[in-house]
Amino acid sequence: MDQVVASTQTNVSTPDQTATYGANPLPVWLVLLGNVVMVCSLWLLGAGGMVGKLILLVFWLLMIVGFGGRLRFSGGAVVGILLLGGLMALLTTGNGVGHEKIRLIGNLMMLPLGLAAGMLIGRDCLRVMMPALVVYLPLSSSFYLTHEGMRLNHPFLFLGLFALCSVTVWRGGKVVAGIAALAVLLSQTRIAVLAMMINLAGRVRFSSIWTWMVGFCAIAATAWMVADHLPRLLMTHGSGRLQFWRDFADMWIAAPTTHKWLGFGAGSVEDILSGYASFTSFGALHNDHFRMLFETGIIGAVLWGAGWLVMIAVVRPSRLSTCILLSVMVTMVTDNSLNYGHYLMCCGIAAGIAAQRDAPHG
Repeated sequence: MDQVVASTQTNVSTPDQTATYGANPLPVWLVLLGNVVMVCSLWLLGAGGMVGKLILLVFWLLMIVGFGGRLRFSGGAVVGILLLGGLMALLTTGNGVGHEKIRLIGNLMMLPLGLAAGMLIGRDCLRVMMPALVVYLPLSSSFYLTHEGMRLNHPFLFLGLFALCSVTVWRGGKVVAGIAALAVLLSQTRIAVLAMMINLAGRVRFSSIWTWMVGFCAIAATAWMVADHLPRLLMTHGSGRLQFWRDFADMWIAAPTTHKWLGFGAGSVEDILSGYASFTSFGALHNDHFRMLFETGIIGAVLWGAGWLVMIAVVRPSRLSTCILLSVMVTMVTDNSLNYGHYLMCCGIAAGIAAQRDAPHG
């Protein structure tokens, strides 16, 4: 996956004295336009299809092109671009339906594109993404009844908002982060809660005694609330995932050698799952890492894994950035995070901002 390292030139003495790191503030008209575009892309999610994510992708791609004069490609960035290009080429020439190939390629671009935008533009990205989420989420969020109790929708959008809050210096950011964290808990989505904790670990100062004292009390209070009011978070069942994973593993093992190396093609997972009686309630494989192996084969899985290693290597000076990327990687173990374009973009932007802030300057 491609990573772009921005060349930073600033006259300020410390990063926190400016709204951005290494970038001039975005003009007001561009910030307002960006908010309108982001709100539209969020509302279009409810209509289904790829339009909402396409708007998101094109907008941030244009933003990066507009700031292209500041780009400087590191060795890791070049390797990342080659890996992403190779994966796209494999998808394009492999099996699968045309529109499914386009959908998967677009999804694969979200996280690295957000990472590039965060590193290149800096904290001004927050002025575009955060207001749109703050407007959209209260208006579109609601509880729905399941056999496991009431759950709040949009867990991954709230998780993306939490990631953005983790790199803001705005005082109200902590309040918004607290609300987003509560919303993730109320969604009772276990993998989202785990990802949020990994993200939070990137900000916590473990060397401080206050961290341990306050943290212990907070964990105890949260554990009591979860046990008493959010029992689903403590359940260990796989919601049927394990059986689907076994079936697909058996198919992959029994497949011809060509399919093992090049995959079954983009969209093959959903096509196969559509034959299951439980498809309408389950809908997807809920494991993006396994999905990449199944649809792109061993070659695609190697490119996918190498892309993650490159991204983490590029941001490794920043503990927060590394934790944000690891949190996304973890959600992909039991969910379909690769389909959540706005969540990936938010996490990519947050990780990019943190990486730019914590990068060695001199």
